[in-house]
Amino acid sequence: MDSPSQPNGSSSQTQPNVVNNGHTHQTLSGLKSSNFIGKHRLAAIISQQTQQIQVIQEELDQLETLGESSLVCQQLVSSVESSTDALLPVTRGPADGGWDRWFQRANQSSSRNRKRWI
Repeated sequence: MDSPSQPNGSSSQTQPNVVNNGHTHQTLSGLKSSNFIGKHRLAAIISQQTQQIQVIQEELDQLETLGESSLVCQQLVSSVESSTDALLPVTRGPADGGWDRWFQRANQSSSRNRKRWI
């Protein structure tokens, strides 16, 4: 962050560049610049990134070993459809014959009355 020098020749709140092992770091008011990261923090970041790469690689390996999803879905649907629902009673016909007359009457009356009411 170089700041322009003042008209009288002095720079505002900047100290001269500090040279350390061939690298130049600009200092502001005696503090190191914001883009400087310590080696321990950098090592921790690299370690974390390496762990994330390993986790993602393991997930990719697992995905490669899985079969096609459409086959698995078809097998699941067929197994669910083939088994009966344990919560529903098994009946061989209508549980109450009285219900059929209501539905038969509605079907017969609708077939006879083909009028449209607007």
